[in-house]
Amino acid sequence: EPLIPADPTLETLVLAEAHPRAADIAFGLAMRAYDFNTHNSGEKVAPGPVSLAVANPEAVAAAAAPMAAVAEGVFFTRDLVNEPANVLTTSDFAARLAAMQELGLHVEILEEPEMIKLGMGALIGVGQGSESPSKIVVMQWNGGPKDQPHLGLIGKGVVFDTGGISIKPAGGMEDMTADMGGAGVVAGVMRTLALRKAKANVVGLVGLVENMPDGRAQRPGDIVRTMKGDTVEVINTDAEGRLVLADVLWYAQERFAPAAMIDLATLTGAMVV
Repeated sequence: EPLIPADPTLETLVLAEAHPRAADIAFGLAMRAYDFNTHNSGEKVAPGPVSLAVANPEAVAAAAAPMAAVAEGVFFTRDLVNEPANVLTTSDFAARLAAMQELGLHVEILEEPEMIKLGMGALIGVGQGSESPSKIVVMQWNGGPKDQPHLGLIGKGVVFDTGGISIKPAGGMEDMTADMGGAGVVAGVMRTLALRKAKANVVGLVGLVENMPDGRAQRPGDIVRTMKGDTVEVINTDAEGRLVLADVLWYAQERFAPAAMIDLATLTGAMVV
């Protein structure tokens, strides 16, 4: 069994010469080493290095490479979810996704004027009370056959959710910095696909907004029109996720005609209750 020393600065040696799952062990150790300490003002102690003693290092390295790509995607998602909302604004979020073009992803950013022109009244309504402009980021990975339709991944990216005019209780509201978790997962998946050079066609779209109370914020009773053309009466401004996803899902369907779509969003608190 691997020995994990009490002192995290010490090197750990894992003997796995005959272990058929050496790559899995390496993946597990990597996942365990994650730590979000970007904003810590105290001393940062990095975990010590771990060595795997294996009979065939080349084979283990080849088996571990796809898992390393998964770990990097997971860490990217965790970093996004853990960032406070004053750091991960809609603009900062979009910039981090745009930087993934270096990995071979094709990334586009739709700004508010274009979304208004497309008729995305539902998504625009959610973010109109925020100083941070609403955005849609489109990430394409085209690693499969040219005639193969894309799989669509759609993520809710509410970088902070106060509930808007229907404001949430103060207790626990700080956790609403994670209301972009669905968009974070989509971003992490797209990063992993690019790192693995996956032989698949996948498009990831995320709607980035901030739901804030303001003189310009939408009110309960307002009526908005979706890109599809449906009208929606807003009864509670804290039911914002479905409005964001409605427009992004319709846009994805109209533009890409995907083989299937999966939407990812943080659960509404009413489901927990």
